[in-house]
Amino acid sequence: MQNTEVPTVIVTQIPATPTQPVPTAVPATPTAIPPTATPVPANPTAIPPTATPVPCYQVKFIDDITVPDGAKIVAGNSFTKTWRIRNSGSCTWDTRFDIAFVDGTQMTSSKVWDLTKEVKPGETVDISIDMTAPSTVGSYQGNFQMVNPNGVRFGTGPDSKGSFWVKIQVVDGKGLAYSFAKNACDARWSTSKTNPLSCPGKETDVDKGYVLSKDKPYREDGGQENEIGLVTRPNDANDGYIQGIYPEFLVKDGDQFRAAIQCEANSPKCSLKFELYYRIGDGKFIELGEWKEVFDNKWNTIQIDLSAFAGQKLQFSLVVWNEGTSQDNRGLWLNPMIYRTK
Repeated sequence: MQNTEVPTVIVTQIPATPTQPVPTAVPATPTAIPPTATPVPANPTAIPPTATPVPCYQVKFIDDITVPDGAKIVAGNSFTKTWRIRNSGSCTWDTRFDIAFVDGTQMTSSKVWDLTKEVKPGETVDISIDMTAPSTVGSYQGNFQMVNPNGVRFGTGPDSKGSFWVKIQVVDGKGLAYSFAKNACDARWSTSKTNPLSCPGKETDVDKGYVLSKDKPYREDGGQENEIGLVTRPNDANDGYIQGIYPEFLVKDGDQFRAAIQCEANSPKCSLKFELYYRIGDGKFIELGEWKEVFDNKWNTIQIDLSAFAGQKLQFSLVVWNEGTSQDNRGLWLNPMIYRTK
């Protein structure tokens, strides 16, 4: 058998191709980005509010001095309406300015009245106008404004176009038209010792005399009344007297003067003479009647028809005289009034 020689294979080692070393990745250091600053708003410049210009002519209503809204006025009766207003504009009102009726119910004989005094900005003035209530029962309103020398009207509110007004409730004229007791201090009182005499007086004012109203006076017979009374005491003299002169009153057809006259309770030595007068304008006082009263538990009831004076303005005067003595002379006019029958 033949030996076959097996060649020896010499493996030559081939060096590996060197590989470039892969560098270890080193994380990059991040570049710091500065934070964005939040803008701080600058303080805004304060803008002052725009001033509302004050108009040259403007009225501000302040108060109803007389006849408040809704006042009850007897149909056909006269009254005086007085407003208090302020010049709320920037211009002075002088006597060239007027007050004018604008619209609504006219209760006046005129539509324009002169302003009688200067009113500077910020000042107030009282405006009085004589009026007459309508003859029919109901609610009525009349509106008024000021008028500048150029004839331009102006009034209340931001636009100066508002009005000030009179607003009344007209009621039935029948019944009480005027109370001499309730309106006692509207009269001008005097005695033979004191002129003028204060009203109301005090019951301790025996020497100079006094006048006062009592809601529930005591009659001559000692009973207490539920109607108002007017107590009139002359001054302390045998011929002393007390007199009250009342404002003008417009008489209507059917009007009557009514009262019950007497001595007040607990006046045993009372001896008086009651008198009622009237006058028209500046004329002389004319007597309507006289009545004597003593303390006898009785009284005189008076009822005088005034229809003959319808349409005229009368001033009434109530007079009480001492009759020979001044002791206990407290004269009581129980519910003296003008009573309207129509």
